[in-house]
Order: sequence, then structure tokens, then C-alpha cells
Amino acid sequence: MTETELKISLDAGQMARLRRHPALTALREVPRRTEKLLSIYCDTGDHRLARAGMTLRLRRIGRSWVQTVKAGGQPAPTGFFAHQEVECPAPGGRLVLNDADPTGVYAAVRKAVGDAPLAPVFETRVERVTERLHLAGLGVIELALDKGWVVAGEAKAPILEAELELVGGDVRAVFALASRLFSTGPVRFATANNAALGYRLVRGEGAPPEAVVRGAGSVAIEAEATVERVARDVFRDCFAQIAQNAAVVAVSDAPEGPHQLRVGLRRLRTALAVFGPSLGREAVKGMSDAAREMGRVVGRLRDVDVLTSEVVAEAAAFGLDGPARTALVGALETRRVAVRGEVRTWLAGEAATQFLFDLLEFIEARGWLAPADYEQTGRLAVPIGGLAPRLLEHRRARVAKVGRRIETLDVEALHALRKELKKLRYTVDMFAPLYGGKGPAAFLGALKEMQDTFGSLNDAAMAAEALHGPEAPARGDADAQRAVGWVLGTLAVRVTDDRPRLYRRWTRLMATPAFWE
Repeated sequence: MTETELKISLDAGQMARLRRHPALTALREVPRRTEKLLSIYCDTGDHRLARAGMTLRLRRIGRSWVQTVKAGGQPAPTGFFAHQEVECPAPGGRLVLNDADPTGVYAAVRKAVGDAPLAPVFETRVERVTERLHLAGLGVIELALDKGWVVAGEAKAPILEAELELVGGDVRAVFALASRLFSTGPVRFATANNAALGYRLVRGEGAPPEAVVRGAGSVAIEAEATVERVARDVFRDCFAQIAQNAAVVAVSDAPEGPHQLRVGLRRLRTALAVFGPSLGREAVKGMSDAAREMGRVVGRLRDVDVLTSEVVAEAAAFGLDGPARTALVGALETRRVAVRGEVRTWLAGEAATQFLFDLLEFIEARGWLAPADYEQTGRLAVPIGGLAPRLLEHRRARVAKVGRRIETLDVEALHALRKELKKLRYTVDMFAPLYGGKGPAAFLGALKEMQDTFGSLNDAAMAAEALHGPEAPARGDADAQRAVGWVLGTLAVRVTDDRPRLYRRWTRLMATPAFWE
């Protein structure tokens, strides 16, 4: 059978609150069950099953043993797992690989293992609280709350997570329950299961850090893949970047967290726009609007990070120092702390948390399907290899139109061009894996140079608004205001110096061959 589940990592406080959640009483079908589970994962010495994407587990439940083989699962950057699972009794805790095999899974295990012996590799020891919950009109979910350890020799790592498994009904039941149980965040989606954690320990890598900034991933694309499949995979990577960096911002002051969160949101909005005509523009609009709002909130923190850590620091290199610099940096740091707190509160609130579950449901439950759109099936089945060139050319044509007669464009028009360049960059990154040779690299190089040259223009516009606006820090501090003048003057010089470079790089970009033609 196919096992479909959502895994969410918890801390001790979240676990305690979840066990007391009133929804469990309201939705409970049968009494809560608590049991201690010992699971032994077996493989060859060189981990042939793991390399084949399979796991083989013996689990002791009370006095009985059950064998489970999982196969066909894909990496789950979103925390949502779907794989084939075959279970059978394992009397005495002995492996069973020659039983009736209607699915062919045991044959697959034997083929992967060959003549190598199977032996225990690591084990998990957990206390599991299980709830069977019924959501009227949607389905039945088994909620497992696990607390314990993964153990591999002398190495061990904690397990503290909630697992929502679909027992029957519509997969939307998983997300409906999740959003009910986790109405506020931060939510940490568990992107690795216990087996992956166990193999990490065996390899000596230890448990993954809790707060790791995540950039854009590389999504493998084949020319014959359907547009729907490619859209789903791109959306999944965007979701992973957004969700993981939202969790990072909750616990880390590192500027890269909000930066990559905003990049993930922009990538998502670009992808929704790119695939919107195929999926249905109305279907993607709500997701795009919600992503824009989160980007607006996070952008406030990203801007003050850049202003404090980069813009003022660069101005100092041109002579800004002493009391003026100290006063401005102090005021900006105070502002940054306040904005970070506001952003963290918003990201942990209902709007942001609901957006994450809505987005995940949109991706995994094919939220773009429209029964009344009779042509949608055909659009979704179009091979991406034939469609990608048109999508890329559309983005390049849009950039060329907005940037026409670039020497005459004012600041507002240049800002519009900068946004179009970002969309082109994300679209090129999206489809570059379809094309071999040096074409994508050459085009991306010219595009990146163009974007880099826009840095001073963007910094100048952002600094002018932040340092002169109604929320400008230290407006009544004479020393800080002298520093503001120095910073804005330095940026004005940089903008003037960068203008000729901007025009030259624009010419180069427009002359760079389109690798998709």
C-alpha cells in the first residue's frame, strides 16, 4: 500500500501542548494508545538497500514482531512523504523475504542485496502516543507523537516529532488536521525520516543542525516530463526554501536567513506566474498574493540588515567614522532588533502558518485542478521540453521591452527593470537543467553581472526611504544625521559611477545568445 504522511519536528513545549490539544478530544475515534517501540533497521555492510531507495525494518510491538519494507519514496524537502509500504509478521524477529510477494517488493530487496548478508545497522527506541482522528467529510488520520532516540553504535540522536498519516479518505485531511493542530508557528517540517537520520549516524555525520539556511535547490528536469510534474517539483523546492528559512529566522539573527526566505518567496511567485497559464491563473493567484504579503513583511528585516551590515559598512570605508558612524549604527541596530521581533511574531502567527499549510496542500493535493476547465488536462500534460523555450523567450522579451532605451529611464523605471531581471533570472535557473553545453552559463553570467550593477541603485533607493522616511532611526540625533548625509552622498557617487557600467552590461546581456533557441 502507499503510505502518505506529514512529519513535523517538535520541541518539548510543543509536544506537551500537542498532547493536550482540545482537537484531539473532539476528533478522537478510539481511545489514545501509548506504547514503547523498538525498531531495528537492517541492511548490508555497504548499505545496498539505502542506495536502492529502500528500507527494511523489524519492529517489536509488545511481544510481537512486524517486518516493514518501504520502497519508491523520494526525498521529501517539504516534510510530506509518500512511499510504498509492505508489512508482514516476523515471528521471533527474523527477516521474511520469501513470503508471498504480490507487489514484488521482496524480489526487489533480494535483487538489491545480492549475495551480501543482511544485518542490523541502527535502531530506534521511542515512546509513541497514537491518536486515530476523524475529520468529517475528509478522512481518517493517525497521529503519532514520538519521543525517543535513534541509536547507531555509540552515536545517538533525539527523536521528537509528530507524524500525521492518512488512513483513509482525501489527502486534504492531512493538511486540515495539521493547520488545526498547528495554528501558530514556527512550524519545522521534518525533511528526513528516522531511517535517513540513522544512516547519517552510521556515516559519522551526526544529527543535522536545527537551523540551517537553505538556498534554492537544483531541480532535475527531463524534456519529456509534463508541465504539471515540473511545476510540482519547482514548487516543492520553493516551499522547502521558504519553510526552512522561516524556521531559521525564528531562532537566528544571521542576515542570510531573511535574505533566503525572501528569495524563496520571489522564486515561488515567479514560478506561479510562469506555470499559471498551464495550471490556471485563478488557481495560483491566492498563493501569489499570500507570498507577496509574507515577502513584504520579511523585506523590512532584510532591508535593515543590508543597511546596517553592508551599506553603512561600505560608507565607513570611504571615511565615515567616529561619533557620527557610532550614532547611526547604534540607531540602526536598535531598529533592527525591533523589526526582527516584529517579523518573528508575524511569522509565528496564524497568517504565516496557514499560508505554509495552504501552500503545501496546493502542491501535494494538486490544488490547481479545476473540474470545469475541460482543457486543463491537455495543458498539464504538455512536455516541458517543448514549452520551456516559449516561457523563457516570454521573460526575455519582457525584460527587453522594459529596458528599451535604458539611458533615458528614471529611477522608478530602472527599479521596474530590476524586478523583471530577477524574474528572468529565476526562470533561467528553473529551466537551465534542460539544456547542456555552455549556453546557460554564459547567459546566466551576463544576467548576474547586470543584476550586480543594479546593487548601488537599489541600495540608494532603499537607504533614502529608510533614512528619511517617517520611521527613520535617530531623526533627532545630529551625529546620526551627519552620518546619514555621508551614507546617501556615498551612494549617490556609486550610482553615478555605476551608470556607464550598467549600460555596457545591458548591451552585453541583450547581445548574449538565447541558449533555448
